[in-house]
Amino acid sequence: MKRSLIIMLVAAAVFIVIAYLVGGNELVLKGFNVSYNTAIKSALMLFVSFILIGQLQVLLTKEVLDTWLNKFSGIKGVIISAIAGGLFPGGPYIFYPFVASFKEKAIPFYILISFIFGKQIYDFSRIPMEMSLVNPQVTLIRYLITLPMPILAGMAVKYYNDKYINKYPSMEAGEKNAANNNNT
Repeated sequence: MKRSLIIMLVAAAVFIVIAYLVGGNELVLKGFNVSYNTAIKSALMLFVSFILIGQLQVLLTKEVLDTWLNKFSGIKGVIISAIAGGLFPGGPYIFYPFVASFKEKAIPFYILISFIFGKQIYDFSRIPMEMSLVNPQVTLIRYLITLPMPILAGMAVKYYNDKYINKYPSMEAGEKNAANNNNT
């Protein structure tokens, strides 16, 4: 977090200097005014988003998720995770902290991938906007074409995990399997 804050501060300082060189104090103050107005408009959304994140994290405990994952494992878990990702409300302020909580809850990686892909590809809340801005037929075609992507991604990760990672559970990352090492 500290490194990203430093990067953002450096970028902000660079843009402030550029604004000063281009338009002087007036342009810098105009930029601060736009920033202030955006912050005021976003403050309530951020506050409500953090409340939603907290409630989701206390409602979806590790025990609840373990029960669901035992009930819906494999392809069923991937499909449900992808659809849940598509139905997940809100933008990045809600989504990314929620996804970060998956690590604490020891969610299988293939479920995480399906969820992320489902949110990014499906995002069912975009359908009305897409239909009105683009075209209903184009929107339907896009959803039909991309429909299998979160499921395929989740199943590919599950296959890879089951075939290669779980095959040698005692191996650490980057370690070679002694049985398959022809150089010894």
